[in-house]
Amino acid sequence: MSTGLETWNQNLAEVGAVYPMVGWEYILAFIGIASWIIWHVIQMRSENKILEEEDNLFKDKEQLAKAARISNAQTLNEALDEHGQDYRHGA
Repeated sequence: MSTGLETWNQNLAEVGAVYPMVGWEYILAFIGIASWIIWHVIQMRSENKILEEEDNLFKDKEQLAKAARISNAQTLNEALDEHGQDYRHGA
């Protein structure tokens, strides 16, 4: 893309616009800011939904204690034994 200028040694006030889409700056800035705000709202709703699902999942104290025991397991076999399942022997 060319500006059509051969030299910058002239009065630039008389040249006019030297970049495309002159006059669209405020519109594009508004679209950018609005998109940014909308993205944040969508992101907050999505994260709040996930947090609410996780909160509901662990309201049961027994289930929360079970998850804590599983997360403290040193091996995969200990974690599976916590569930009462033994996948090592195809059971």
